[in-house]
Amino acid sequence: MNNPLPLLQRERLQLLYLSLLLCSTLLIGSLAPASPAWLSRFAALVSDSYHAWQPRPASTQVVFIDIENTSVQAHGRWPWPRHLLAEALLRLDQAEAIALDMLFAEATTEADDLALAEAMQQLPLVNGVFLNGPQARHLTAEGYAQLLDSSLFQIQHAQLIQAQELELPTPLLSGASPVLATLNILPDADQHLRHYPLAFWVDDLAVPNLGVQLLRLAEQQPLLIDGRQAQFLGQTLQLDTLGRIKLSYYPLASYQRIPLADVLAADWDPARLAGKLVLVGVSEAGVTDLRATPVGYLPGPLVHVTLISNLLEGHIIQPIATLHWWLGLALLALLLIWIYYWPSALWRLAGYLLLMISLYVGAALLYRMSNLWLEAFYPLLLVLVAMLVGELILFTRHKRQGEQLQSAFSSYVAPALVKRIVQQGSALQLGGKRQELTLLFSDLRNFTPTTEALETEALVELLNQYFGCMITQLHRFQGTLDKLMGDGIMALFNAPLDDPEHAYHACLSAAAMQQALEAFNARFAEDDVRRLAMGIGLNTGPCVVGNIGAAGRFNYTAIGDAVNTAARLESATKGLTDLNGRPVDILLGPSTYALVKTRLGQYCAPVGAVQLKGKAQAVEAWALHWRDLAADLWP
Repeated sequence: MNNPLPLLQRERLQLLYLSLLLCSTLLIGSLAPASPAWLSRFAALVSDSYHAWQPRPASTQVVFIDIENTSVQAHGRWPWPRHLLAEALLRLDQAEAIALDMLFAEATTEADDLALAEAMQQLPLVNGVFLNGPQARHLTAEGYAQLLDSSLFQIQHAQLIQAQELELPTPLLSGASPVLATLNILPDADQHLRHYPLAFWVDDLAVPNLGVQLLRLAEQQPLLIDGRQAQFLGQTLQLDTLGRIKLSYYPLASYQRIPLADVLAADWDPARLAGKLVLVGVSEAGVTDLRATPVGYLPGPLVHVTLISNLLEGHIIQPIATLHWWLGLALLALLLIWIYYWPSALWRLAGYLLLMISLYVGAALLYRMSNLWLEAFYPLLLVLVAMLVGELILFTRHKRQGEQLQSAFSSYVAPALVKRIVQQGSALQLGGKRQELTLLFSDLRNFTPTTEALETEALVELLNQYFGCMITQLHRFQGTLDKLMGDGIMALFNAPLDDPEHAYHACLSAAAMQQALEAFNARFAEDDVRRLAMGIGLNTGPCVVGNIGAAGRFNYTAIGDAVNTAARLESATKGLTDLNGRPVDILLGPSTYALVKTRLGQYCAPVGAVQLKGKAQAVEAWALHWRDLAADLWP
C-alpha cells in the first residue's frame, strides 16, 4: 500500500471531511434564502458587480425629466413657484402618463397652488405621498378616502412593508391628481438600493409605489399579488419576504434624461414625449436624495425609472429555483470531493481557484443572458470552507504520516534519508515489493572471550559504542540498518529510497566500518579483551523488501535468497584468505563484484569458489582489501 498511515485513521479523516462538507453544504444552502444582514452584505460585495455585465440599455419608453443644474441656473433654486411647475407640466401633455417624484405637503400661495392643481387635472398624472416622514401623521378618514381609489384590490396573503404614518399632498393638490402613489424605496441593511417594494400597507390599504402606479395608469392593467408572487403586465414576479423585487440597473448613460429647462425653452417640441412614460424629479446637487446603488450613487428618481424599465423590457430578475439551487450545491460538493482526492497540493489549489472563477463567471452570465440571479457568494463560501477544511485535514494526515515514517525509519536510516522519506512518503511501497538490493552482514569474531571477561554493564556499554560507530558508517553511505542480531548487523542498500550505486556504496560502507573498528580498537591495549574483530559479507540480488510480519507486529526488512547468501558470505570470512594468502575481512558475492569491479577492481582479490552453508554449489567470491581502499579514499 502506498500510504503508511493506518487504514482506520485514513478512513476516519476521510469520513470527517465528508461529514463536515455535508454539514457546510446544508448550512450554507439554507442560509442563502434568508441570511442575516451582516452576511448579506458580504454576498452583495460579490453580486453587485453583476450589473457591470448588463448588456442592455434602459427602456427608451420612459423618460426622466430632470430638475438639474442647468434648470436651476435658468429658473432659480428648487423649490420653484408652483405656477412655473404647472407651466412645465402642461408642456408634457403628449406623454402617455406622468409621475411626480416630489411631495406637495404644504400650501404656498393660493394662485400658485390653484395653477398647479388645474394643470394636474388636465394630465394623466401620479402624485406622491411619503410614508413615515418627519411630518407624517396617522391616516385620517379624509386621507383614507383619498388613498382608497389609488390602492390595490386584487391582493391576498401579501407580505408588504407596513407604514403607520404618512404625509399626503395638500387637499387641493391631492384631489386634483387622478391617482396617488408612495415615494418610498426601502434600502438594504447596508443602505444600498437593490430591491423595489411594489406596494406598502397603509392601514388596510395596499398603496402601490410610484413606478408601479405609473405603469398601472398608463397600461390600464391590474397588479395582482398572492403571497410571494405577483402578476403584472403579463409577467410573473417573484417577491421577497417584504414584497420587493430585485432591480436590474443599467449603464448610467443609457437612461433617457431631459433637463426641465429644455421643456420650458421656447423651442420645446412636446412631440418628443409622445407615447412616453415620464417621471419628473430633482437631481440638482444639494437638493436631491442621492441614493447608493450597486452601480454607484444615483438620484432617487432614477431608481423608479429603473423599475419601470425593468417591467417594460422584461428585464425583471428572477431568483434561481429552489430545486436548481440544491442540485447545483450537490454537484458543487461532488466536485469538491473529487478535488480533495487529487494528490498534488498545487493542483488542488488550481482546481479550487478554477472552480471559484467558474462560479462567479457562471453566475454573472446567468444574469446577463437569462436575468437569473444566483448569489455566487454562498457557493464561493462553500468552496472556501471545503478548501480550508480539506487542506487542514490533509495536512494533519500528512503530518501523522510523516511522524509515523520518521518514527519507523529514524532508528535505522540516516537522518538525511529520513527527511527524504518523509517528503516522498506517498511514493514509497511499504507493503512489500521486489527490488534489487545489496545486503551487508557483519559479525564479531571470537567475541565469546570478551563476553565472558566483562561484566554485563561493561559489555553493554562496549556494544553500544561499537554499534554507534558502525551505524554511523552505514548512514554515511545511504545504508539502512535492518536489524541488530546480538553482536551482528544486517543492513540494506537501495531501500527504502532508490540508490543506483547501491553496490558501490555498500562496499564503501563496509570499508569505512572496518576502518572505524580499527580506530575503535586503538583505544585499547593489544591484549585488551575489548579489542574487537569483524567480518563482513556483501551480496547483491533481487529481494522482497517492505513491512513484513503480522498485524500489529511487523518490521521493515528484506527476504530472499540474496539475503541468505550475504549472511553465509559473512560466516565464510572466518579464517579465509584470498588466492594471494591475504586474510579476508570483507567478502563480496559475484553479483556485487560484477557491479563494482570497474571502480573498485584494483582493491578486490579472488578467493576462488567458496562452499557456503546450505548451498549445493560453491560460489565464486572476492575479497575487498579495505585498507588499500581506505588509504586511497580516506588517508
